Amino acid sequence: MKKIIGLSTGRKNGNSEALLKAAAMGAGELGVETEIIRAMDLRVLPCRGCFACSISTNVNVKPCVLDDDVCWILEKTMVEDAGLIVSVPCYHLRANAYFEAIGERTNHVFLMHPEVLERNKPGAIIAVGNSPHWWTPLILTTINIFVQHTRILIDQMEVGYAMELGSVLRHKAAIERAKQLGRNVAKALSMPKEEWKYMGEESAVSCPVCHCDVVQVPEDLPDVYCPVCWVHGVIKSDGNGKMKVEWNMEEANHPRFSSYGVKEHYDFVVHRSAEDYSYLATDDAKRMIKEFKAYGKIIRPD
Repeated sequence: MKKIIGLSTGRKNGNSEALLKAAAMGAGELGVETEIIRAMDLRVLPCRGCFACSISTNVNVKPCVLDDDVCWILEKTMVEDAGLIVSVPCYHLRANAYFEAIGERTNHVFLMHPEVLERNKPGAIIAVGNSPHWWTPLILTTINIFVQHTRILIDQMEVGYAMELGSVLRHKAAIERAKQLGRNVAKALSMPKEEWKYMGEESAVSCPVCHCDVVQVPEDLPDVYCPVCWVHGVIKSDGNGKMKVEWNMEEANHPRFSSYGVKEHYDFVVHRSAEDYSYLATDDAKRMIKEFKAYGKIIRPD
């Protein structure tokens, strides 16, 4: 039987978990089981930038060296043959720290399991804030940075309510929307990838990959790009007095987190690293390293 892995990085029995359970109920109506990971019950450490995972090779893979539960979480959410629904609270404009800490620890997974970059499994996002959308503008983009590595996005929703459990349960529309999100992922599990369609809300500027409506301007308008997927577009009139983005669909087929995009980035990093290591061997670099290590007043709490 197909199943869905649900990841909640919010409080125990909080709004994020309640909406994730509603999605699980919706999937259950179609006979799909859901297993829920409650990240706040587990040991989650932030990346320390030690580069152990980054210097791995396909024949000598080095998983994350930190001793916590994140490697297990990543195996369940990125590698296991299942759909994925993540439910994440927003405390300060973007995804919360538990979720970000997990997302920053993914590098070794791509070398151990490069097949995940083919994105052959469906996923969905539940974003929960305690304010309207204009106080949570980066939550969907920051969650997509994690989800887009391994999943085709089937649906995503964003709600903004106060922090107590009852505040979301009394909003029947939000509960039903979450159940429908669960049904959408469950339906995708029984369909070939070629038939998957995004089922969530979109705007005239939504990225065709992550379906977020946050864009950046690389140099000058009308050129824009999606900061998550690195898909470029041009702002144009729709002929009715409104503006839309005409996206580069060739780039949409090979976004930043596809196997193609990750290989392109990895090749760039390897080339840049070779230049850096070459410079570090020079007398000038050795002098500066000594100077910067010795400089500065480092303080600690009493």
